[in-house]
Amino acid sequence: MRFAPRLSDERLFSWQVDLRLVIFAFVVLFGSLAAVACNRRATDDAGTGSAGERLQPVTNRIPASGILRRTVYVPIYSSLYLGRDINNDMVQLTSTLSVRNVSARFPVVIESVRYYDSHGRLVREHLPKPAELTALASVEFVVKEADTAGGPGANFLVKWSGPSGVDEPLIEAVMLGRSANAGISFTSVGRVITNEPQ
Repeated sequence: MRFAPRLSDERLFSWQVDLRLVIFAFVVLFGSLAAVACNRRATDDAGTGSAGERLQPVTNRIPASGILRRTVYVPIYSSLYLGRDINNDMVQLTSTLSVRNVSARFPVVIESVRYYDSHGRLVREHLPKPAELTALASVEFVVKEADTAGGPGANFLVKWSGPSGVDEPLIEAVMLGRSANAGISFTSVGRVITNEPQ
């Protein structure tokens, strides 16, 4: 009668330790990849739009005496109540903030683009530093449908500046969504704030 050779206790322990190390390495590797993917998705969500493509570094500073500076409030409806009862379900919308330089002669500088929620709390700064929008160019900043941080009373504050003779840019938002078989789309126009926040 022949018996299969048995692994010694020392070799068996070594094999078990090696297997545990391999499993641990796989867990660490996949965990790291998942964290990178989630972080990239969050960055992509926050940076959606055409700002990276169309905004330019600020080329020339305008003398303070000949500068026009404005802050524009733009209502954003990232979600809406359905039906007459506000306890009903909500529909989530994709919102696109559009800033259009209507001047054919002058660039405008977009100083900041800040997104606030229904409570007036800052959710996101969409522009890390001032940037220039060339003559007749436009730029968009997108709040995706899945981004529910703003709520139904969200808004953008857009600060811009330009030479005193510049035409004021057109700043508005377009909201799009779907509820069952019905499509939802509408716009909201920005309003200049007289008493500008600092």
